[in-house]
Amino acid sequence: MKIQCIKAYQVDLPLYEGSYNWSGGKSVSVFDSTIVSVETDEGITGYGEVCPLGPFYLPAYATGTRTGIAELAPHLIGEDPTQLLPLNQRMDIALKGHPYVKSGIDIACWDILGKVSNQSVCTLLGGRYGEDFMLYRAISQQAPDEMAAKVATYRAEGYRKFQLKVGGDPNIDIERIHAVAELMEPGDVLIADANTGWLMHEAARVVRGVRDVDVYIEQPCLSYQECLAIRQRTDHPFVLDETIDSIEALLRGHADRCDGCRQH
Repeated sequence: MKIQCIKAYQVDLPLYEGSYNWSGGKSVSVFDSTIVSVETDEGITGYGEVCPLGPFYLPAYATGTRTGIAELAPHLIGEDPTQLLPLNQRMDIALKGHPYVKSGIDIACWDILGKVSNQSVCTLLGGRYGEDFMLYRAISQQAPDEMAAKVATYRAEGYRKFQLKVGGDPNIDIERIHAVAELMEPGDVLIADANTGWLMHEAARVVRGVRDVDVYIEQPCLSYQECLAIRQRTDHPFVLDETIDSIEALLRGHADRCDGCRQH
């Protein structure tokens, strides 16, 4: 089996709430998604998708996806799409960096492998754990009472996990967290996601201001080390994602924390 053709389709995905707002005044009203199709000489086609959250969130943007795919595609014609490791190595040779561009092609080739082997991609990746999972609802950054009203609406729809978009004025963020926390019931999960929007002194003010609230703090500051410093000032559980760009960075942070504990 060989790759015969790679195509990219642009699709607009309007937001149900009209806009999605988070720290630093960032917002998006339409997700610019790219659907990737990888066609083979045996008539089997795989599909993938790349949908970055605008160019100001992570180093990925929609038009870059499609431009990158146009650059990559000629280098992949004739390759076996079921040989995932060699294919990804080929992509890395043909285009340095830009992993988000390659992800849609990679997903499409996993889809082909699943169709060829008559297995779900879930099975190919190791199998399914559990029969169900709880979704969480992101709450776009607005005034505290408006965010609380949205949480009340979504709770009525069955949601029990809520991610508040904070990372703005610390005083208002404290109000936002308290306003929503008053609606929480046993079993609910509340996350305050700053999207790296606070400076360290602002993050410190917020964790002090909500020390009586059962809330996870997500991505308070720009760097992993800054987030770690804030974590050491509070008992709140933390969630980190976009500041963790490698296992090495995570291990370095763990080693630094252990050294700090030994010194004290």
